[in-house]
Amino acid sequence: MTILGHRALRFLDDLPKNATDLEVASLLRKTLSIEQALAASEQYFLRRRALSQRGDDRFLLLTRKGLEQATHPMVAAWRARELSRTPARGPFWDATCGLGADSLALLDQGQSLISSDLDPRTVACAAHNLNEVASPGARSLVLRCDATERAVRPAGVLIDPDRRKNNRRSLDPSIWSPSMEKCLEVLKQAEMGCLKLPPSLTPTENLLSLGTLCWVSFERELKEVALFSGLAAWDGPPRRVVALTGAAGEEVLEGEPIRMAPMDPKHVQSVDWLANPDPALLRSGLLELEASRHGLRPLAPQLAWVGGEEQPSSPFFKCKRVLASTRADPRRVRRMLADHDVGPLDIWKRGHPDSAEVLARRFKGRGSRRAILAIGRLEEGHQAWLLDPESGAAH
Repeated sequence: MTILGHRALRFLDDLPKNATDLEVASLLRKTLSIEQALAASEQYFLRRRALSQRGDDRFLLLTRKGLEQATHPMVAAWRARELSRTPARGPFWDATCGLGADSLALLDQGQSLISSDLDPRTVACAAHNLNEVASPGARSLVLRCDATERAVRPAGVLIDPDRRKNNRRSLDPSIWSPSMEKCLEVLKQAEMGCLKLPPSLTPTENLLSLGTLCWVSFERELKEVALFSGLAAWDGPPRRVVALTGAAGEEVLEGEPIRMAPMDPKHVQSVDWLANPDPALLRSGLLELEASRHGLRPLAPQLAWVGGEEQPSSPFFKCKRVLASTRADPRRVRRMLADHDVGPLDIWKRGHPDSAEVLARRFKGRGSRRAILAIGRLEEGHQAWLLDPESGAAH
């Protein structure tokens, strides 16, 4: 912000939306110093990346690391609504605010807010973003402080530890910043809170005992896992799955894991419907619970796909009608495709070493119809299912 200044930021607003590197450099060098032009150019392309990847053009100051770590706007808005279900008796603290995405969502819900981060450049960006973008009358006090120092005494807290070391993500909670242990200490001292966790998290009994673990997906992509504690936790089972459907829409499932025996192998080849689960459902451990509610069974141990005789109505499954099935031998698959006049393919795969692109080229038929080819590993080799792309519904 010191290098750029408001004058340079105003120039960014006037640049063409899809200018090339050369065009941006040429336009900026006409009015700015070399140092300002370089900083402004970086901001221009970070803004364009934020818009293309996140559909978000509200933030004015960005950093590469901050953009990579920023919460998707749909997820931030959902979490802010949930954290506002119970009014906090005091300010909310976004203890690791980054560029301010979660803080902005909380401000949009009318929360009294304190935002902080340890990195001075990030703090400067967040302060500028929140002051410029927040609704009139909504203001956040932005501080530079360590989330574990307890410089703030809030009623509620949101904390998102940095899980990168040497620019690589780590699943070792002891090296997060703050560490998992420190994060939980901060959380326990507030009457309500939310701890953001990695999507690949395997839940432990200790975490499940502290509140509600929530797996959140958007457009069938698992975005995050979050622990809601204290007054922010839900009554009932400690596992919750949320599939965001756009705007303020959401589908919710809660429950406890169950175990189901997989389908008899002889029935797997003649299954009528194949269902691909939402990744949030899969990671939560509630796949078999939801499958049992809709008359579905796992096709094989560890396969994740489920199937049944009737089309399920669950929003957590992408379901397709099975046209035919055979062992995943290239000759057999090509014969099956020829029998159904299939040419170009979309690939679903589970447990196969080759990429979807390689499989699509390998099995592409000569027919006129487009279809889905699902290839999954069973206990005795790989099976291929030919699926009708027009059937079912992607909720």
